[in-house]
Amino acid sequence: MKSLAKSDSAVELLRRSILNGTYAPGSPLRVAALSAAFGISATPIREALSRLEEKSLVVASPNCGWRVAPVSLEELEDLEDARLAIEEKLLEDSINRGGVEWEGHVIAAHHRLMRTTQPIGAQSVEVREDWINFHDAFHTALLSAGKSSWLKAFHATSLEQLQRHHQALLFHPNTINPENSNEHSQQTLELLGKALALEHHTKLMQAAIDRDQEAAKQILREHIQITLTICRSVLEQNTNNQNPTEEEKV
Repeated sequence: MKSLAKSDSAVELLRRSILNGTYAPGSPLRVAALSAAFGISATPIREALSRLEEKSLVVASPNCGWRVAPVSLEELEDLEDARLAIEEKLLEDSINRGGVEWEGHVIAAHHRLMRTTQPIGAQSVEVREDWINFHDAFHTALLSAGKSSWLKAFHATSLEQLQRHHQALLFHPNTINPENSNEHSQQTLELLGKALALEHHTKLMQAAIDRDQEAAKQILREHIQITLTICRSVLEQNTNNQNPTEEEKV
């Protein structure tokens, strides 16, 4: 029983460290180092790594041990497509079924998000986790009046996988574009600011509680598209840097 509790604790600690960007995509996860960092013996750490591999948060390769699951534009596009299909259906259902309590839940979640510090440039793990929790709680609140429990379960899984990509975009852009530095271009920073802007979330909330399904779904599509645009911006950065200016040619 005690061993199971330690394994559960190791799973949660490691899961949080992956999702908040402490461990970058593709980085090695060595049992001895994790054991020392978390103060948990090696056996529960190995069990935790195996369980997180089943959740596709960790990958194992022969003779190389475990690593944080990598990220890519292709996977992000796949995840965002899945997210959109799920969220559009649940959002439409919530707008149809949700009552005053649902509206209050959405407004309260938006208020908490509004009071949360944006994670751009933040080194504090607490700031990162607060944003993740309150941002995802807002989107979950919008969908909470939807009927399908299966779609909600699929949505929770997709959000977890998307968190890895979002944290990579924010804090580890060179895991998306290894040929580039780990610094954002001005264009990418502007896009990140737009993606995290409260104005976009406010418009989404207002359209939902106004029962304007088409407007809410359109804002949701735009919201998702910004993330894909950021990823493409990171991938293009090195290509742009390789085009020398006239001064550099001299």
